[in-house]
Amino acid sequence: MSTPHKRAMEAVLEAADLDIKAALEERGISDKHSEEADDTILDVAILHAWRIFVRINEAQGLTVDPGLFVDLASELAEDMAEDREQ
Repeated sequence: MSTPHKRAMEAVLEAADLDIKAALEERGISDKHSEEADDTILDVAILHAWRIFVRINEAQGLTVDPGLFVDLASELAEDMAEDREQ
C-alpha cells in the first residue's frame, strides 16, 4: 500500500473511531464488549462504507445505486463467512 493510501486509511479510521465514541456515548453504552456496542460499531462502519461508496461513484461520474451497495456488501459478508469456515 502506498504512503498516500496509508494516510487516507488512517484518516478514515480516525474519523470512524471518533464517530464510534460519539455513537456509544449518545446511546449510553459503556460496555464496549456488549452486543449493543458491536451493533453500534457495525452501524458506524456501514455508514462510513456507504459514504466512501457514494464519494467514489460521484468522483467517477456514476449514479449512486443503494441496491448495488447492499448487494456488494452482502456478497462480501458471505465470502468472509465462508473464509472463516475454512
